[in-house]
Amino acid sequence: MSESVAAESATTPAETVQAPAQDATDWKAEARKWESRAKENSSAAQKLAEIEESKKSETQKLQEQLTQYEQRAAQAERDRERLAVIAKHGIPEEYHDLVHGTDSEALTASAEKVKALITANAAPKSEASFVIPSEGTSPSNLALNGDGIESALKKALGIA
Repeated sequence: MSESVAAESATTPAETVQAPAQDATDWKAEARKWESRAKENSSAAQKLAEIEESKKSETQKLQEQLTQYEQRAAQAERDRERLAVIAKHGIPEEYHDLVHGTDSEALTASAEKVKALITANAAPKSEASFVIPSEGTSPSNLALNGDGIESALKKALGIA
């Protein structure tokens, strides 16, 4: 009896080593198989759509067209309202994409923020003056080869 238990325990580890090898799947082959099925289904779906389109009545086709036109009209109305708010606030073209909103209040608030940012950045910055007031003036109409330049240089350098 002990021999049969030892024999069973000896074969069990070998079977567990072989079990993962049997379960190993060729994933590339599986991927190719599913890709080919997807392509077949894609062409079948296109054919089905064509068949359904041909079965639609003229009224259904016109209804779909009407829905598309209504969506386009609504989008055009939103764009018109947005551009009106932009024009009202005088926002330059490069900042138009910053103005957004779903209704007129949101558009107006957004346009006011953009306008405030533009005016804050456009404010003239105070430039540092590098001219010393007492020495910043220059004599007028001095000839380059005249005595006026020489005397101005001597005066500036403190030479007598």
